[in-house]
Order: sequence, then structure tokens, then C-alpha cells
Amino acid sequence: MGKIDKRPVSIPEDILAMAESAVAGGEFASVEHLVEAALRDWQARRDADLVKLRALIDEGLASPSVAWDGVDGIIAEGRRMLATRHG
Repeated sequence: MGKIDKRPVSIPEDILAMAESAVAGGEFASVEHLVEAALRDWQARRDADLVKLRALIDEGLASPSVAWDGVDGIIAEGRRMLATRHG
């Protein structure tokens, strides 16, 4: 573990009560440990989301290009789709 930086933070009463309840129930040794675990979980989810996003970007870049017909082309395609549903 690296250097510990202590700083005051403001926590809503209901969140603090949940944290203290988790400590009292033995889930965490202290509120500080709970906050550290929560931040590590957040970081892991963020990292996983970035991996997924980068994969989607790569997939999009690797997909074949389609000619852009502009907004009029999109509207025409939508009308064709509606016509086949209701036709």
C-alpha cells in the first residue's frame, strides 16, 4: 500500500449510517476500509468499461464503411421499413 493521505470528506448521514452498519456487522474493519473497497470496485468497473468501449471503437473502425446518404436517406429508409410492416 502506498502513502496514506488523510483528508476530511462530507458524507450524507444516510450513507454514513449504511457504512457504520456494515462496519458494525463485521463486513469491514472501518469506514475507511469500506471507502477504500468502494473506490477500488469503482476503479475496476471503470477500467472494464473502458476496455469494452475501446473494443467497440475498434469494431467500428474495422467495419466496412457505408456511403452516407444524409438525413434524407435515413428518413427514406425509415419510411420503407414502415411500409413493409404495414403493407
